[in-house]
Amino acid sequence: MMQTDQSALAYTARRDVSAQWRDFLRAMLDTLDATMQRDSRDNLLRAIGQRFAAAMPLPASDTLAALEVRMNEALAAASWGHVLLELDQRENTLRIVHSAAPCISTPGDDTGAWVAPVLEGLYSNWFGAQPGGEGDTGITVRLLALEPGLATLRYGS
Repeated sequence: MMQTDQSALAYTARRDVSAQWRDFLRAMLDTLDATMQRDSRDNLLRAIGQRFAAAMPLPASDTLAALEVRMNEALAAASWGHVLLELDQRENTLRIVHSAAPCISTPGDDTGAWVAPVLEGLYSNWFGAQPGGEGDTGITVRLLALEPGLATLRYGS
């Protein structure tokens, strides 16, 4: 991605967080960081992502393209950016490219990395609710890369 594109994504991700929520989210994240170990905090944020997805259930989709459309509709309704789903046949995984997720930086975390476990929980729930996604299959959603405004995740074992 070109530098100007990345800068625009970072700007959008920061700008789209309502002013009334910025200080609250920053205080909440600072409190979580001060009172919890990183693994515990990330597990809590994943659980929040799962509940966020449960509040925006997606209908069953027969194709990856249809699922991407439904995910983008839900994300747009929540002002949570947009997603591109790409099948990686070589790795037998699904690449999730999420752009313009809300970005709130905290002391020691300029990139807003707290959003990564939230996205992991969000997509884990959505994929798990699709046909064939039920049960404990050992398939997970995990972060591959994070920059302000752009998260790349992988769904697969």
